Amino acid sequence: MSYNLQGIVRKASTNLAVEFDRLAYATQNIANANTNGYKTVRFEDIIDADGSVHGVERTDTKTGEYVQTNNPLDVALTGAGYIPVTTLQGEIRYTRDGAFTVNKDGMLVTKVGDLVGSGIYIDGAAVKTEIRPNGDVYTYKSLLEEPDYAGTIPLVQFTNPEALKDVGGNEFVATENSGKMKLVEDHNYIKQYGLEHSNIDMISEVYMVSRINASIIASSSLMRSINQMYQTMLDNMS
Repeated sequence: MSYNLQGIVRKASTNLAVEFDRLAYATQNIANANTNGYKTVRFEDIIDADGSVHGVERTDTKTGEYVQTNNPLDVALTGAGYIPVTTLQGEIRYTRDGAFTVNKDGMLVTKVGDLVGSGIYIDGAAVKTEIRPNGDVYTYKSLLEEPDYAGTIPLVQFTNPEALKDVGGNEFVATENSGKMKLVEDHNYIKQYGLEHSNIDMISEVYMVSRINASIIASSSLMRSINQMYQTMLDNMS
């Protein structure tokens, strides 16, 4: 297959734009390496019939490593799914960041102040808070007494979690393409005293950035060479 100069320029410029998009995703991954529950995002190549490259966003939803913190309000999800949270405006969002705390009203909240689930009250007089693998939360006024049930941290799953929309604060909202939300019952996916680390592979990401940079340099060099060819042609015609 042969190309005229215009076709080569069009192909090279398209490929260059895709590489910049891929670079943006790779640097975003590196920047979020220490973000609780963050999932690696890829901008994968799709090659068209004419040789042009386009990209499609893909999210690696595999579970990150469990990191122990010894904080009784920290929880990690050890399986697929999200914890629903409620904003001050009543909007339902979803997160895998289990770095929870208690607000001034004694409610279990995310680090941005959203209620966990529909609201879980942690008694300030409690000497111990227990969060069981199924999400049930109990508080102990005394280690010699039976605990009080405080609520349950819910877990939900989506048919297509890649289609959830990132709205910042390590939270997501459902979209038309994310599919129907399903409440997961009788699970053991919640682990207390720790957090889920991001699933970023730093070595792979750094290598990816190096490859992308090399590709950008090559494409830029090609564009410069074509520009010089055009300039030579114009000079010869004058």
